[in-house]
Amino acid sequence: MSAGPRSPRARLCKAARRLAASALGLAAAGGLLLAQPALAQPARAVAEPAPATGTAPAPAPWYGTWGAAPAPAAPDGISQEGLDNRTVRMIVHTSVGGDELRLRLSNAYGVQPLRIGRAAVALSRPGSPGAAEPGSVRQVAFGGMAGTTLAAGAETVTDPVEFDVPADADLVVSLYLPRPTGPATWHWLAQQRSYVSEPGDHAAAEGAAAFTRTETSWFFLTGVDVRGQGLRGTVVALGDSQTDGVGSTLDANARWTDALARRLAADPATRGTGVLNKGIGGNRVLRDGTETDRPQRGDSALSRLERDVLSQSGVRTAVLYEGVNDLQIEPRATAGEVLRGLRAMAGRLRERGIRVVVATLTPFEGSPLWSADAERERAELNDALRASADFDAVVDFDAAVRDPAAPSRVRPEYDGGDHIHLNDAGYRALAAAVPLTAAVPSDAPAGEPVPTSDRRHP
Repeated sequence: MSAGPRSPRARLCKAARRLAASALGLAAAGGLLLAQPALAQPARAVAEPAPATGTAPAPAPWYGTWGAAPAPAAPDGISQEGLDNRTVRMIVHTSVGGDELRLRLSNAYGVQPLRIGRAAVALSRPGSPGAAEPGSVRQVAFGGMAGTTLAAGAETVTDPVEFDVPADADLVVSLYLPRPTGPATWHWLAQQRSYVSEPGDHAAAEGAAAFTRTETSWFFLTGVDVRGQGLRGTVVALGDSQTDGVGSTLDANARWTDALARRLAADPATRGTGVLNKGIGGNRVLRDGTETDRPQRGDSALSRLERDVLSQSGVRTAVLYEGVNDLQIEPRATAGEVLRGLRAMAGRLRERGIRVVVATLTPFEGSPLWSADAERERAELNDALRASADFDAVVDFDAAVRDPAAPSRVRPEYDGGDHIHLNDAGYRALAAAVPLTAAVPSDAPAGEPVPTSDRRHP
């Protein structure tokens, strides 16, 4: 499937969305592209006749279709070493479609400026890992220019790109990094293969021959936004390794958030709702990953709420599914402390008109960090969540996957093998437990926060 050409009428309807790019910038981008004949040029702005009132129509809102939470580099490995004169190609799976997209990029944990020489997006070629569908590669510009530089701690969004984005499909996002990046802002547990090239700019390549190294992480890319007809809002899942999908099949998009997105798309009443996965393996509600030997576990959920939920596009609902790592990783928190953290997040979200769904914690007896004390705290926290009025809805993930014969354990048929993470069937069971009416309210208008390259991570 390739991105189809847009009709003249459709191009006219997009003019107001692209007025931010100046004619000079677009001309410069076009000049740079002369050396890249395989890469389609960004569409030029088309003048749109003003309505009779003399006022331009408001641009359509953006909604999130894919997301990942950024985190600091690990103490060693590719994230610590960074990349230099390489192109990294990442596969991301959409939840909703549209006719225009933009990318979100982050240098939140960088220690030096990040130079992006070129960015491109394409449809993934089925059956050819790391390859792009012929004819679908599109340049993604930055203020009309082919590249940009992000200061240490900064994040940005790209210019809009006309692109027929399918729902429930894989996109190929390529970033050429011409200079040493230093330690990378990344997402370490992607459950999806990414590809690193031999030296040089291979963002335009349709084939994958230049991409000789495979990783299972995403680098610098934190989101894909879309806009188009029939979109209604975004659900953001804030969580830990279970939301990340650890234990699910690699490259299969079998996380519980993927299953939820498919349920929402199948129901006419909720179709058009994007789902963003903001889980981080090892993440905690109350403490940062830098307090452990794995900084890649990320900032606490309380600390990253603004960036990973409130600043996302079109958010109407947040699902909070975290706390088990607080109970099992030293220094361990109590159920009461975790509950207060969840309540604090719910209060901040509801102040912004975002519906809050909280999930109970699933069993983990038999896993390496399980203890009787942690189990008592888990049961206490779950009971408190079920009875709490601080959330708009409570989803009982515990009841969905626990073993009736041994409630402190996961059902054997749902066990991913380590007695805490789930397999594909287990994650489908979590998604099935979410009432669609809880995930998609009929009120609460969607907002449209936009990060800028000047926004710094605290």
